[in-house]
Amino acid sequence: MYIKDQDFLHDTPFVAIDLNVMEKNIQWLGNLAREAKVKVRPHTKTHKSPYIALKQIEAGATGITTAKLGEAEVMADHGINDILIAFPIIGKRKLERFSRLLQRAKLTVSLDDFYVAKGLNDVGEHHKTKIPVYVDVDTGLGRMGRTSEESIQTILEINKLPFIDIRGFMSHTGHAYREMTDEDVKRVAIEDATILYETKKKVEKAGGIDAPEISIGASATVRFIKELPFITEVRAGMYLFNDRMVMGAGGASVDDCALTVFATVVSRPSNDRLIIDAGSKTLSSDLNKAGGYGYIKGHDELVIKGLSEEHGIVQINGPCELRVGDVVEIIPNHVCPVINLADEVYGFRDGSLERTIRIEGRGKNR
Repeated sequence: MYIKDQDFLHDTPFVAIDLNVMEKNIQWLGNLAREAKVKVRPHTKTHKSPYIALKQIEAGATGITTAKLGEAEVMADHGINDILIAFPIIGKRKLERFSRLLQRAKLTVSLDDFYVAKGLNDVGEHHKTKIPVYVDVDTGLGRMGRTSEESIQTILEINKLPFIDIRGFMSHTGHAYREMTDEDVKRVAIEDATILYETKKKVEKAGGIDAPEISIGASATVRFIKELPFITEVRAGMYLFNDRMVMGAGGASVDDCALTVFATVVSRPSNDRLIIDAGSKTLSSDLNKAGGYGYIKGHDELVIKGLSEEHGIVQINGPCELRVGDVVEIIPNHVCPVINLADEVYGFRDGSLERTIRIEGRGKNR
């Protein structure tokens, strides 16, 4: 990303967004979803910004997804009122907060356990309204949800709760990031959608449950939604900015990456090592299957081999003319933690600073 104001580069590290690229990515998924006839409910944990969430809604998103209740509260404070909270809500305090939020937003919650559903049912009874839920199904990631077959009895028990409305089934296709080819990523995506559909049909047969939504997530697979059977909704998040994870799954190129970190070379203590002022508090400590802690644009000879809190340790594997004081631009391995480490990010258009974007959902992990 070219930045015209060179003085701006003298205060690193900072997170920059190319607004042209971000808006292109938003429009790309909006157009693709319309062609595929599926809804877009983007995951806002990638940006944690009401400003950006509203941009996504303007482009046709039917609502948003948040990871935590705290993020949902921030979004509702800015007038966003159709929110999927993609995380179980457990405990008296959280249920009280959920109850208050329910009075000013249309909420859906994901879960995979009767205990969680019972707590939400009590809130629904208090308000005399049914709480919509998505049931998480494990389609291969091994995180939330039981397998399709193991889910059936739990779903039937949840369906007996009078103030719960099972609206659909959801998954996160995070295991697609492990694949190395487009063909394998697409195969995982089709398997994912098929398992959710099979779960839907099983509970229809076993309990007469009509749950219309099949909701999938993962920017690794989103480019294939026109070819995926059965799905009604996509919850991709990282497509907005892209990062090395999405690039590694074949879902983006360097030019599709809207967010980068600018850092300064602060030391070059040897011919094979230099130090930058972006460490784990800026880049996060997520490793990438391609190696290192981020990709330094235009410098294939450099690998960010290690991080301490404030230092990035960069290995030099060939001729390199960088000196102390030079600034580098880094594509993060995983953009979501990078956002959560920043109070604000800077939006540039055609090289000029257009706006400062506050990360108002930062740290909202409860």
